[in-house]
Amino acid sequence: MKKISLKKFIQELFAKPKQPRVTKREFEVAGLLASGLTNQGVADKLGISIKTVERHRTALHKKNNLRNTADLTRWALAKGLTENEFLRRKK
Repeated sequence: MKKISLKKFIQELFAKPKQPRVTKREFEVAGLLASGLTNQGVADKLGISIKTVERHRTALHKKNNLRNTADLTRWALAKGLTENEFLRRKK
């Protein structure tokens, strides 16, 4: 068993869990969805399958504790991830 100090143990015990990192592609998908595109529209625009879009949506929901599409849209808008904003970032 690994020995650690009491101070370190308490810090680890009460530390906030690290939020999983959102990938670049997940940000892209969120921005396009927040801009009003459907899953199929996002798939067509990014050249990926609709199943992949659905996987990215699911990952976003899990990583950010989002319950539905409205939550995802609010989250994306709060991050400035609309389609127009994302296109400006790519240039």
